Amino acid sequence: MCLGIVRDVRTVGRNGTLRYEPKELTLEQMQLISDLYDVGDLKKTVRKISIERVPGSPGHSKVRDYIRDSLVDLRWKVEFDIFTEEVPILGSVTFHNIIARHNPHAKRILMLGCHYDSKYFKEFKFEGATDSAVSCALLLNMARALHGEILRNEIGLMLVFFDGEEAIQKWSNKDSLYGARHLAEVWEKEGILDRIDLFLLLDLIGAKDLTFNSLIPRTHNWFQRLVQLEDQLIKTGILKTNRTIFKFITGSDPKDDHIPFAKRQVPVIHLIAADYPAFWHLPEDVEENVDYNTTEQVGLVLKMFVMEYLLSAPTFKPHYVSSNSNGADVLKNYLPLLLGICGLILVLIYRKLNMYRK
Repeated sequence: MCLGIVRDVRTVGRNGTLRYEPKELTLEQMQLISDLYDVGDLKKTVRKISIERVPGSPGHSKVRDYIRDSLVDLRWKVEFDIFTEEVPILGSVTFHNIIARHNPHAKRILMLGCHYDSKYFKEFKFEGATDSAVSCALLLNMARALHGEILRNEIGLMLVFFDGEEAIQKWSNKDSLYGARHLAEVWEKEGILDRIDLFLLLDLIGAKDLTFNSLIPRTHNWFQRLVQLEDQLIKTGILKTNRTIFKFITGSDPKDDHIPFAKRQVPVIHLIAADYPAFWHLPEDVEENVDYNTTEQVGLVLKMFVMEYLLSAPTFKPHYVSSNSNGADVLKNYLPLLLGICGLILVLIYRKLNMYRK
């Protein structure tokens, strides 16, 4: 079903009472963000991740370390949510959700996520390029491209790479979404879910015929902004195509890592292929079959959305020194205070000298 223009106030957060209206990016800002895009980096990253990575396997450990190291190098705070569970066929498996925060002390969070495990098949090694190495690569590529552009304000950017999304044997409520179910439960107890404005989940990206539909009524108006941004990018010529991927039509919402969060009232935009790739869960889902024109288009729209969302947030004035801050960051944060103190000291010295003269 086609949707008309949604003019309702955009709200965020679990209780839906917080209003947030990001200011639209200017053409100059959009061009600047576009110039930061590096498709070579994207391809390299997809190749690194597009290997067999069943939980507990050597490939899984290799990809996990690669994701962690990539974000640590960018001075993100990276943590693991680690737990062990009995699963079909494989027995006892230790799962590792990867949580990366750009500004861990921010009051509110814009969260983007995907799963990094690949499905277990006895018959063949499954690389899962579109399922979901490409999604992981898009998030890492975004972090690298926007490095130095993301401000530290009241809204922080968080990337979550879920483990154990795939069923080991047969999809069921127990044999699937291992990492997402565990993390949502932990975060509910810790109160972290209350800080999440919005959660964008990426999955099954990379096929040539990719399209996204608006799948969750609660976030139709946020999905509409993705549609509008893509349209602007095409009309301004920043995107050299007339084909749109983001379609403002409704669709049925398949089960995925967002479900445990949506059940706890976290607002979700589910970006999953409207039609699954022709090679879904087949040996042909490899990096060589990824369409990078489509993937690049998705990545550019997402970067615009994220930057628009974060740039509109109130300025964050920390009273601490982040462990991830470098010397320049510290100087920038404390220079006005230091100058003020120096000025006060000079005034006191001047008054003291005048007293002695009298």
